[in-house]
Amino acid sequence: MNDKAIAGRQRTEALSPPNSLPFGLEQSRAGYRLNQLARSMTQAANRQAFLADQEGYMRRLGLDDAHIRLVLDQDWFGLQAAGANQYALVKLAGTLGVSLLQEGAKIRGESFEQFMQTRLLHQQQG
Repeated sequence: MNDKAIAGRQRTEALSPPNSLPFGLEQSRAGYRLNQLARSMTQAANRQAFLADQEGYMRRLGLDDAHIRLVLDQDWFGLQAAGANQYALVKLAGTLGVSLLQEGAKIRGESFEQFMQTRLLHQQQG
């Protein structure tokens, strides 16, 4: 197997469960309040209120203790597993000063620097 085929296979494996989670109706229902929280971050006043009192803001939206803990821990993979939509999570992460790349690194259990090295490797092999 040549290097390109190996790299392609590694990419496919990296995107296969359990490293990625399918999002469907069941996940949407389970994560409704999480997604409501994330969508609320599109409004500046909501971002300010959230940053001023994160736990209080989440309780007002009806999030339970487990979901609140996931948000406070910035457990992006756990949030996805709990039904949060990745596209909505980008809004929440951005409010917390976390970029999509930083979010990806944490999901993979890597430092930002380690994660970026894997991106550079894919670019070089691409």
